[in-house]
Amino acid sequence: MKVKLFTARNMPEAMAQVKQDLGRDAVILHTRHFKKGGILGFFGKDMVEVMAAIDSAASGTEKKKQFIPAAAVVQAEDTKIASLQQEMSSMRKIMEDMLCQLPKGREQSSASPLMELLIKNDIEPAIAEKIIKGLPAKASFDSKGPEITRKLLSDRIDCFFQRIDGINISTARCKTVALIGPTGVGKTTTIAKLAANFALKEGYKVALITADTYRIAAAEQLKTYGDIIGVPLEIVYSPEELKAALHRHTDKHLVLIDTAGRSPSNQCQLTELQELLAVDPYIETHLVLSSTTKYRDALEIVDKFSVCSPQKFLFTKVDEASNLGTILNLLYHFPTTLSYMTTGQSVPDDIELASSTKLANLILRDYYE
Repeated sequence: MKVKLFTARNMPEAMAQVKQDLGRDAVILHTRHFKKGGILGFFGKDMVEVMAAIDSAASGTEKKKQFIPAAAVVQAEDTKIASLQQEMSSMRKIMEDMLCQLPKGREQSSASPLMELLIKNDIEPAIAEKIIKGLPAKASFDSKGPEITRKLLSDRIDCFFQRIDGINISTARCKTVALIGPTGVGKTTTIAKLAANFALKEGYKVALITADTYRIAAAEQLKTYGDIIGVPLEIVYSPEELKAALHRHTDKHLVLIDTAGRSPSNQCQLTELQELLAVDPYIETHLVLSSTTKYRDALEIVDKFSVCSPQKFLFTKVDEASNLGTILNLLYHFPTTLSYMTTGQSVPDDIELASSTKLANLILRDYYE
């Protein structure tokens, strides 16, 4: 890893040096403000120091690959294939032994097709039983058709969606909304969708603020969205700068704050995020969760991010999820207000208020194929 210090008159100049020297994928390790020159601490110039790093291991590995003989590569691949075949053979034998030990008649389970479908979507069995309790038998479903099935299931799922509420803007004061969550869940793209919808479709005055200064490219991505949509963007590096930026945009109807992705296992990062959001008690916080996240991991994310007191859940990548049990399971154990669901990368489209009908249709998408 290459680590380097950069000194400049202000933060934008320092970040420009980082980008020019280390590239867009550089990671900011530390920043500090200090005075240079002067007499006994007086009349000095305000300066900024940034410590940045770039992982050079990948490029070094790429160079080494050029000198690996082709015969050695083929031999290594053959060894890997043989090892994989042996592993698959062992796994097949283990599965056959387990099946032989199952009680007789287990494979002829009397569970209804709808129950099997819910469990296939990773919905907890206890929750699935609550959903289908009292619903007609399979024969009734077959005779009444798929639309009746969808309607019945949608009505049952409604109990998990009792509180659905998006972003409500009042003309009396500026609305401030922050998206928080782990890395890779799509916060920046979702911010762009919300900004485009409120600014272009509904005609509100919108501003963007990004506190995601961990990666150089993150701010540039949101700036590109802002330029296309026609809304201003500010970059903040501390709670004090966020407070000042919010004060400058009190004339806006809506201010959307993009935060850096935080690891749920890193308490220091979560504390920093908590301190950032504490600058304004009126910030409405949406915890962004990917529908593709495994349920056990999602439980940990919700638990750890609870220190930031999120008021709403927002689910992304609904279109990419092979099953949607995570959403229902979380809502069952954490009865929280839902805001939006995203179903693609298109800006400003592919975002909508959470809907039990939409979710029921997605769960049933394989039922009648």
